[in-house]
Amino acid sequence: MECDLRLADATLIDGTGAPARRADVAVRGAEIVAVGDLTDVQAQRTFDCAGRVVAPGFIDVHSHSDWLVPGADAGAKVEPFLRQGMTTLVGGNCGFSPAPFSEASRRSQSESSRLIVDEPLELQWHDMAGFLDALDQDGVPLNVVELVGHGAIRSAVMGHLEARAPRADELAEMERLAAESLDAGCAGVSTGLGYAPGIFAQAEELAAVAGWAARADKLFTSHVRAYSRVSPVYTTDPEPVPHNVQALQEVMRAARAGGARLQLSHLIFVGRRTWPSCRQALAEIEREREAGLDVAFDAFPYTAGNTTAAVLFPPEMLPHLESILADPEALEGVKALGRSVFEQIGFYLEDVQIMHANAPAFDAYDGFFVGDAAKRAGMDTWEFYARMVIESRRQARVLNHTYSGHDGEEDALRSVLAHPLCTIETDTILTERGHQNPASYGTFPPRFPGCSTPTCARVSSGWRRRFAR
Repeated sequence: MECDLRLADATLIDGTGAPARRADVAVRGAEIVAVGDLTDVQAQRTFDCAGRVVAPGFIDVHSHSDWLVPGADAGAKVEPFLRQGMTTLVGGNCGFSPAPFSEASRRSQSESSRLIVDEPLELQWHDMAGFLDALDQDGVPLNVVELVGHGAIRSAVMGHLEARAPRADELAEMERLAAESLDAGCAGVSTGLGYAPGIFAQAEELAAVAGWAARADKLFTSHVRAYSRVSPVYTTDPEPVPHNVQALQEVMRAARAGGARLQLSHLIFVGRRTWPSCRQALAEIEREREAGLDVAFDAFPYTAGNTTAAVLFPPEMLPHLESILADPEALEGVKALGRSVFEQIGFYLEDVQIMHANAPAFDAYDGFFVGDAAKRAGMDTWEFYARMVIESRRQARVLNHTYSGHDGEEDALRSVLAHPLCTIETDTILTERGHQNPASYGTFPPRFPGCSTPTCARVSSGWRRRFAR
């Protein structure tokens, strides 16, 4: 047999979940024509791959870069992903998808896109079928699997900052939009319970959302309500069950009530005093799995993660956040609450790094930690942070540190990454402006300490099994 290319003596991970093995790979044109001991194959070129891994293209199971791929320059923007070997991204996570939206929610949808893209997108679609058609028409630099976001659906029906529970007619309309999106080709429904409007959803609504996914035999994913041992979102006692573990229990109850398969998004432990709850959280997930719930989780291999600056504030503040932060007396109350909660979890504003302030008056501080930026600006740390949130219209991007570890103490992170239910993801925001998340550039290639197999084994086999039926 002859071929154009032979990859010789590689460590092969084939994406089926089988153990890694030594093998050669023969390629003719754009096709793999043989795998195995191919010593006798005649090849125009041979690459010695000893000590290297050959695997199928990597799948980023939790991405927000679906907002990037409709653009004409999408290939250049996602080049860091392609250079890591990523061939597929799963978008629409955290309840945040490019569709559907209504005329009433068009502005909030466009504004929200500023978190992900440098300039607000021209929304030339209104539903998920239109978005997917746009991708088909314009072409994409890598494959896209899309989830429909509960947050986008809720905003389209009720508005972005409506804190009440949906009426029966509103819930029915939300279900119609979800079903329409799933029929159009979405692979599941995502929720973002740490962000408006998902943060306002309670048990009955969440069970309904899980049911939408289950009835279509699709996946239910969730950014849970809290990732720290104490959260102002909860009024319950964090002892003996920390709030972050209660948040996992809440979503698993919803999945069970709705009969859905559940993917827990980016399992992280925020703050130094939250790290010890890792063992309890993993045990809770394992217990639900053993009881029959189809549940798994994903994680990124860094001790920092990107998010919006507004994520630190409790749900009751969100409908009037700017006016609260602009009021000196009210801000004093916010400071007191924040300092109390932060002390209990071992996380502080000084652990927050500015990725992109998204406001002309603050963009000079991109890359600075908030404490250092406030000193340069001659402002109190909380005052600086409040002004940045206001000036950016809540769209400042930050990189929070102490996620599952810090300064070389990474036991929680390693325990999560090594767990057999974990799949690797980036959860990164990649733009041309500001300070970048290292996950954009270094998520997939390494072999992580504590893991028995390279990252690609978790990517290639784990997520495919989650979608296989």
